[in-house]
Amino acid sequence: MTLKIAFFTLILLVSIERVYSSDEEYRLLKDLREGYDPVERPVADHRKPVNVKLRLILQQLVDVDERNQVITLVVWNQYTWNDYKLRWSPEEYGNITTLQIPHGTLWKPDILLFNSANEHFDASFPVHMVVSSNGDVLFAPPGIVSFSCSLSMTWFPYDQQVCYLKFGSWTYGKKLDLQIDDSDLPDGHKMDLQYYIPNGEFDLLATPAFRKSTTFLDETYVELYFHMHLKRRTMYYGLNWIVPSILISLSNILGFTMPPECGEKITLQITNFLSVMVFLAMVSEVAPPTSESIPIIAAFFSLSIVILGLSICASLIIVNIFFRHPKTHRMGDWTRYVFLEWLPWFLLMSRPEHTFCRPRREEEKNDEEAGGDGTKLLENQQHQPRPRLLVNSQLVMDSTVPYLEEIIGYLKVFKAKLDDDEEEEEEILNWRFMAMVIDRLSLFLFTGLIFGTTALIFAFCPNLFTDSPIVDIE
Repeated sequence: MTLKIAFFTLILLVSIERVYSSDEEYRLLKDLREGYDPVERPVADHRKPVNVKLRLILQQLVDVDERNQVITLVVWNQYTWNDYKLRWSPEEYGNITTLQIPHGTLWKPDILLFNSANEHFDASFPVHMVVSSNGDVLFAPPGIVSFSCSLSMTWFPYDQQVCYLKFGSWTYGKKLDLQIDDSDLPDGHKMDLQYYIPNGEFDLLATPAFRKSTTFLDETYVELYFHMHLKRRTMYYGLNWIVPSILISLSNILGFTMPPECGEKITLQITNFLSVMVFLAMVSEVAPPTSESIPIIAAFFSLSIVILGLSICASLIIVNIFFRHPKTHRMGDWTRYVFLEWLPWFLLMSRPEHTFCRPRREEEKNDEEAGGDGTKLLENQQHQPRPRLLVNSQLVMDSTVPYLEEIIGYLKVFKAKLDDDEEEEEEILNWRFMAMVIDRLSLFLFTGLIFGTTALIFAFCPNLFTDSPIVDIE
C-alpha cells in the first residue's frame, strides 16, 4: 500500500512539473522512473554492499539535562550514496545535472540513532533528495535530536563530559557499508561545525569519531560513533554559587569577633547556615538522583553546613559560659589552668593586670603548690591591696569600752561581705574571660577549617587548572 501511494505521488509530482518545468526534465523523470523500484538496493551486484557515507553537521547544542541524562542537539544527517539506476547524460536532457526528488520515492538506507531519547525515536524531518547525473544521491534531513548519555557529575561544575551518538543500519547488516564522511574537516573534529552556534554553558573541545563492526544474530553490523567532548564553563557557577558561599563562610568567621553578650551573634550564624542550605538545594535540583557519585560542589556545601553547624554549637557554648555565675557553677583547677593561663598564652591574648605564663614543668608546679595556690598568689600580687581597718588587740581587752566588741564584730562581717563580693566579681570576670578565650580559639579553628576544606576540595578538582585533559573514548 505504501509503495502504491509513493508511486501515485511521484506521478502527481511529475504531472505538476510537466506543467511548470521543461520537457527535458519531464522526459528525464519519466525515463528514471521506468523500471525503478525503491525497495531494491542500488547495487548492480547483489553480493556487494551499498556504500553509504554519513556526515554529521552540528548546528546547535540546545540543552544538557544532567538530571535526566539527556542531551538535545540540532543536527543535519547528510547521507550520500550512488544509485546506478539514477544516472543520465546531461547532454541528452538539456544539460540538467541535478534533480530534486521527494522523500519516499527513492531507496533510502534505514540508518537510525541507536541511543535516541526522542519520543518518536527518529525526529528527522523528511526532505527532498538531490540526485546528480552520475548517480550520486544526497539526503540531508535536519532534526532536533535527543540522545541519552551517561553524564558524570562528580566534578560539577568543573566537569568535562564525553558523549557519543551511535548510528547504524537497523536491518541491512553487511549489505550496507557505512563510512564516516570527514573530508575537509580540521584535526580533532569529525563533525562539520561550519554552522555551529557556540553554547553559553559548554565549550565544544573536540568531536572525534570512529567506525566499529559488531555481530548480532550471526550478522555483522557497522556502527558509527560520533563523540562530543564538552567542557563546562564555570564563570556562572563561580560568581553565583561558590563566591557567595565563601563570603557567607567568612562572615560566619567574623561572627566570632562579636562580643558574646551581643544578641545577634547566634542569629548571624543561623542565617548563614540557612543560606548555605539554599545553595545545596540548588545543587540537588541539577544533579541526578543517584548514589553512584556526589558532585564536588555538593560536598563543598555539605562541609560548609557541617562547619557552620559546629560554629553555632560553639557560639552557644560561649554564650552559656559567659553568663555563668559563681553561685551556680564552680570553676575547677584544671579548667582554670587551661582556659585562664595556658590557652591565653598560646593565643597571644592579654588581660589587664594579668600576666600569662607558658606551661610549667611538674617540679615548678610542685614548688608553687608548696607555697600556696599559684594562681591566687599571682592574682593577689597583681591586685592593689584594699585599705584595711587595723584593730589594736589591746583595745579589745579594754573593758572601758563596752560596745567595742560589737563594733568589731560588725566590721568583721562587713569585711567578709566585701571579700565575698570581690571574690564573686573576680569569678564572674574569670567566666567571661574564659568565654572570650573559647571565642578566640573558635575564630582560629574555624578559619583554618573553612580555608583548609575549601583549598582541599579545589585541589582535588582535576579540570580546574587544565584546559583539555586527555580523555579516552575507546
